[in-house]
Amino acid sequence: MSAPNPDCPGCQMLLARVAELEARQAELETVLAKLQARLNQNSSNSSRPPSSDMPSGRKPAPTGSPSGRKPGGQPGHKGAFRPFKPMEAADEIVAQIPLVCAHCRAPLPPEIDLDGPVRRHQVIDLAPKLTTTTEYQLHLRTCPQCGGQTQAALPEGVPAGVVAPRLQAFCALLTGRFHLSRRSVTELLSTVFGEEIALGTVSSLEAATARALSAAYDEAARAVAEAEAVNVDETPWREGKRKAWLWVGVTPSITCFRIDPSRSRAALEKLVPPTEADTPRTVTSDRFSVYQHFSGDAWQICWSHLNRDFTALAEMKAETPRQIGEAALAESEVLFDLWHGYKRGEIDRATLREEMRPVQERFQEVLKRAQESEHWRATPLGWHLLGHFDSLWTFVRREGVEPTNNAAERAIRPAVLWRKSSFGTQSEQGRTFTERLLTVVTSLRSQGRDVLEYLEAAIRAAGVGGEAPSLALIGTG
Repeated sequence: MSAPNPDCPGCQMLLARVAELEARQAELETVLAKLQARLNQNSSNSSRPPSSDMPSGRKPAPTGSPSGRKPGGQPGHKGAFRPFKPMEAADEIVAQIPLVCAHCRAPLPPEIDLDGPVRRHQVIDLAPKLTTTTEYQLHLRTCPQCGGQTQAALPEGVPAGVVAPRLQAFCALLTGRFHLSRRSVTELLSTVFGEEIALGTVSSLEAATARALSAAYDEAARAVAEAEAVNVDETPWREGKRKAWLWVGVTPSITCFRIDPSRSRAALEKLVPPTEADTPRTVTSDRFSVYQHFSGDAWQICWSHLNRDFTALAEMKAETPRQIGEAALAESEVLFDLWHGYKRGEIDRATLREEMRPVQERFQEVLKRAQESEHWRATPLGWHLLGHFDSLWTFVRREGVEPTNNAAERAIRPAVLWRKSSFGTQSEQGRTFTERLLTVVTSLRSQGRDVLEYLEAAIRAAGVGGEAPSLALIGTG
């Protein structure tokens, strides 16, 4: 075939058409690659939760033992056994004394001394009646002097309603921690406790519990707002028919939740207000746009989220993004090896900083390759991470900062399960109960404190006009 004649108008039209079709083909190939990447998304290469993974995309269950050993404890394994409660914690002690010899069947006279140690065996059971009912009889008396009548008042701390503080705290836990519906709570109380409680009563108890936790919630909000390092995350929520967002701020011992109709920077700053220039504070989060006004030590970009981005690149068919993703994952693995060694006390912070320098240099080169790759996914990632390069390594420079946002993701996971079972909240009262219960329960669990005891103490304090115990007894981290 002869070459196109540059002076031929028809040839020029055909060449222009070919160029147009080639550009269109390249465009369609890019669109196809994007759609294929979206179709292949799962919890390991995106921010999607594991529950959204398709069955075909989940890892198959192991079919055998690669080591050749049988399942279960191996020879020499000490095993794990339930420790005995102290004897003083037992509600009843039953002494069993042998009366007949197990060998010759001769009767054992009562004067024989008991030999050797006692073999202890403890059995745990539900009491036949789990609740107690106290009746207060308020008598009426007439004054012989003026003829006026005086009715006795309830003792201080006795609720005006039918439910006492401990049972109220238990009901709050059933809905706010164990995600039972109000109807399920009434059924449980009826079936197991033998007590009939109306649906409206459960709702009223939630509102009363939320009021009792007002001071504790304010304390948690202040602790998170003033913390030098805080992990932040957000997840979709529903309030009635409107979309909302559940925000969480996490420190080592205090967690605070907020429900807001917006996913904006203004919503973020209600949880984590701006600080003064001379007040250091690091926010650890993913790369969502609302966090991108942070820079330097004020931001730690989550490496767990980055690894999902790198995995998505490494799984691509095209060679360039695949190699970039594999190289980034390799550097991330070295990073976490060093970090875990530091956390185990095998290296100090000075050594961590020194050994992290070559990792930073190699990773910077990987990002430059991504930036120059002209690939629709790798190039934007390279530009963004190079633009916030210092915020990838804040955890190396600042004590108390973790390289991942796992703390916030763990804290928000129970709230996600609650949302799925309850479909969010329906009113301001429900929102307040949700925010305060999640805040108090998550904070107490991180401190290893008894949640039921705390809720009961808060409710009792509110009954006499007091405030809940401090949430920060162990410090705010």
